[in-house]
Amino acid sequence: MDVLSDTELNNLGLNLLVSRMDEILCSSFMARMGNAIMKLDVRGLYESKCVQNFPENFQRKIVYKIFGMMLQLFYTEESSCAHFHKIQEDYEAINQLHSAAKIQWFTVSSRMVFEYFMHILYMLGKGKGFKVSKSATKTFKRWLKEPDNPYTYFSISAARAFKFDRLKRTPEVHAGSKLTRKVLMLTADEIDNDRLSLILIIRNQWQFVIEIANGISPEGWVSSGNVEGDEEWYKIFSSGDQEHINKEVEKMFQFPVPFPVPGLA
Repeated sequence: MDVLSDTELNNLGLNLLVSRMDEILCSSFMARMGNAIMKLDVRGLYESKCVQNFPENFQRKIVYKIFGMMLQLFYTEESSCAHFHKIQEDYEAINQLHSAAKIQWFTVSSRMVFEYFMHILYMLGKGKGFKVSKSATKTFKRWLKEPDNPYTYFSISAARAFKFDRLKRTPEVHAGSKLTRKVLMLTADEIDNDRLSLILIIRNQWQFVIEIANGISPEGWVSSGNVEGDEEWYKIFSSGDQEHINKEVEKMFQFPVPFPVPGLA
């Protein structure tokens, strides 16, 4: 693969650009994870009916968003696989610091992944960029409540991301890291599966995004960590009762969120 200048990248045809993006993703992810990851490529959504109906300049913006999200997924997962050199006499202390660094980045980066996800859904549904004044969540929630919006399907996942953000990311970034005490207690290396949930939601649902962008209604409910809640939401969404749907969306985004999320209660 050739190195490109800014001008060469800007002048790259859209189809070649998408191919280059997927080639980079393929080489990066396959080096660590094999073929499984490649169901998360750029071309799948780029070739959807929805994206192909947009003007080419807007298609270019969308594929950059998709590529950015895929890279952020890689950054997030790569941080959890990082290793360090063991120094015998200070092994335990260094292990705690290293674990805390990975957890902190994973917490922040997983939120960044979902931010990309929200932007992509909004662009697909509205045909324009996602302008945020104060609260991305409020803007996104208002859009989810618009009539005949097929992407309202993902409301329950967005609500779980919202709760994750309030309970995990916001305190870590704005209120002083909770990892400080964990390092002192030598418990920063404990496995925290909660932080994997946001990444798994994206992985589980990407194919549904492509299906909806092709005008196909997914058969079944999104997988967001709470089977009973997922199934109930799918029934409400499928009913087509806009008033009921909007009430449920509003309830989902209350804080604390009024349904159990394993590990985030």
